[in-house]
Amino acid sequence: MIKYDEIKNIIKIIEECSAVALTFYKQKHLEVSIKDDNSPVTKADLEISRIATNKLSEMFPNDKIISEENITNLNEVDMTKYWLIDPIDGTKEFITKSGFFTINFALISNNKPVFGIICQPTTSSIWFNNNDKAYKIKKTYNILDAKELKPKTINYNKLNMICSSTNLKSGIKNWLNMINPLKISDIGSSLKFCYLAEGKYDIYPRSIPTMEWDTAAGHSILKASGGNIFTTNGLELYYGKNNFKNDNFIAFSNYKNFPLSKYFLENIEDYKVYKKKIETASSSLKNGKLVVFPTETVFGLGAIGTNEKAISAIYAAKNRPQNNPLIAHFSSLEQVKKYVIFTDLANRLAANFWPGPLTMVLNINEKNRFSTILSRGKNTLAVRIPSHPVALDLISKCETPILAPSANKSGGVSPTSAEHVKQDFKKLNGPTWEISDILDFDGCEVGIESSVVDCRNELPVILREGFITLKNIEDVMGIKVTNKNFTDELISPGMLQKHYAPKTKVLLNQKKYISGSACLSFGKLPIAFKNCKHIFNLSLSKNLFEASHLLYEGLRYLDKFDLKFIQVLPIPSIGIGKALNDRLKRASFNE
Repeated sequence: MIKYDEIKNIIKIIEECSAVALTFYKQKHLEVSIKDDNSPVTKADLEISRIATNKLSEMFPNDKIISEENITNLNEVDMTKYWLIDPIDGTKEFITKSGFFTINFALISNNKPVFGIICQPTTSSIWFNNNDKAYKIKKTYNILDAKELKPKTINYNKLNMICSSTNLKSGIKNWLNMINPLKISDIGSSLKFCYLAEGKYDIYPRSIPTMEWDTAAGHSILKASGGNIFTTNGLELYYGKNNFKNDNFIAFSNYKNFPLSKYFLENIEDYKVYKKKIETASSSLKNGKLVVFPTETVFGLGAIGTNEKAISAIYAAKNRPQNNPLIAHFSSLEQVKKYVIFTDLANRLAANFWPGPLTMVLNINEKNRFSTILSRGKNTLAVRIPSHPVALDLISKCETPILAPSANKSGGVSPTSAEHVKQDFKKLNGPTWEISDILDFDGCEVGIESSVVDCRNELPVILREGFITLKNIEDVMGIKVTNKNFTDELISPGMLQKHYAPKTKVLLNQKKYISGSACLSFGKLPIAFKNCKHIFNLSLSKNLFEASHLLYEGLRYLDKFDLKFIQVLPIPSIGIGKALNDRLKRASFNE
């Protein structure tokens, strides 16, 4: 993505910015202003922002350049590729002259950081990544002096935590007691990510607000060193969000296996009570009952995957067509490989996107007698490892895969809250089925179902669009990815022409208001719809991630008014916007 010679030039730019920072830093009386968000800003911030923006624009004229001190394009829909600049990260440290401040540049492509560089002016140190490796340069600003960072694997029994003092006061005491770190150090700015990348520290939780320019460069460097940053849903932190605001996250140094679920449960007040609920739900599943649980996509209606009667109960509860397959949810890659034939393609996608909102269709392992039960006699099975900690804990406790479609009546709008589930199933039981437990925990960060990819052959084929986009997969694979027509054989959920539909008829790409209709809008409401009384705006700022998170909430809200139509305003088919339009197209299909 970034060439070696380009990195050399970027180092020259950040060296120049470093010199500017030190000039202001050495002044006895530093002029400080307060921004609208009550954060401090200095002339150093503004001058470095100007230099970095201008010089990166000269180097990369086709890329958007976004600086913390010169925020533009907040309402841009196509944020496929852009630079983020944090001129002074740790302005408070800069003002108090502690030395723990940095200058950060990062390149974002398809919502992921692909290049980052961080400079600490007071030590003339630089950290950056290139070709999936992380490096550090001490004092010289010469790329030939770069040393690769090779941190040891985290020892979870002896965790060294790095965390700001403000964050420690934000209400994570119960979580700290649960993970029991050996040591906690307080350091400001993006140096926290640099120290994680070096292996000086193991873990960094964040439960108070940050912006994308605060994390992007450090995220890119940390990932190249073997670590990563995850949201509390277990998703890798992603970029291009509404107003560039990050969700709460937890960053890890180099790890061998995906971190245990407990590290993501910062909102759980009583871990013992939580574990008891998981144990009860697991027992219910093993006894053939159905359990509703959150995932990072939507709420799932789960049945134990080795019990044919329990699997039939899913179809009965949902009134689901018998030819519509189910996704098998697993807690580990080793577990998945017992049930399906894993291909080289599947291994590569799993390494990059699991746990997470990606489902793979593979041939079953016929040597495993339970595979045909999971697949209901088909020779293929859709498999996924969710990232949500509650889902992972439940599957792990069962020690058996869980079959789970969305927890709603078949063909209807998927649920993104426990309340949606209760609305759909009312008494939670029928003649041949019973929902015994609803695990009502925070979840559904994505808001739409997982992406589905056919991985049986050498080349990936998209069967259903989702949060993991075609471009994300192409970036990883380095090849062209194709889409499969939905009229082909049903080897995966989400391929029916009519799906995700409210009771009210849905009309797409509307430009003129129809009297007596509701409006599902995106961006500023057009004047043509000024007389509409029932409006749900998916994202006033035209942010596709926000729209994805709210899509089903919006359809359900407008459906309750029992109007003529739900008129959907145009949503761009860019990135995750393709998945949104796929869901809406199926919701509007006339049989």
